[in-house]
Amino acid sequence: MSVTNILIIAVMAVLALFIYWLMKRNFEQSITIQSLEQEIAKLSNQQLEHEMTFQRQLEIEIKQAKKRSNDAQRNVLKGQIGEQFTPFITDFPYNPADCRFFGEPIDYLIFHNLHDCSEGSVAIEEVKIIFAEVKTGKAKLSPRQKILRQVIANGQVEFKELRIQVDEETQNPLVVTVN
Repeated sequence: MSVTNILIIAVMAVLALFIYWLMKRNFEQSITIQSLEQEIAKLSNQQLEHEMTFQRQLEIEIKQAKKRSNDAQRNVLKGQIGEQFTPFITDFPYNPADCRFFGEPIDYLIFHNLHDCSEGSVAIEEVKIIFAEVKTGKAKLSPRQKILRQVIANGQVEFKELRIQVDEETQNPLVVTVN
């Protein structure tokens, strides 16, 4: 065998080894790519499951919030209806005719014994003006109601008579004076 033939065989052997190495490397990379694709698919499924779980949890939270809101609205409405009918409850301690509903900032101004006094059946010393606020459940006084309670406790209450002066010719109101 000639040197040329040996050299060609050697080059071909090297080429065969190089091709084998390339094929082996390509096969290993293919396995790595498949493994990565499987991992990506697994992570995508996990993310999808998390998103679905989050979506379900969000829907549950929204339903619960709507229920709480509706319950609160019902309680407010029941309270408002209850406030209006309080004077007609069996054990209500005042004459319903003496009660005036305001609703805000306080529910009632009660002129206790005013009707009886005007009819002469009780003395003026038995007449009281009562500011009343109706609450149900765990409801608390608002800041404005607390202020009114303190103002009344401090005796910062007055009676004013307001007079409207009317233009004689046009009968239009001109001036309001305080007496």
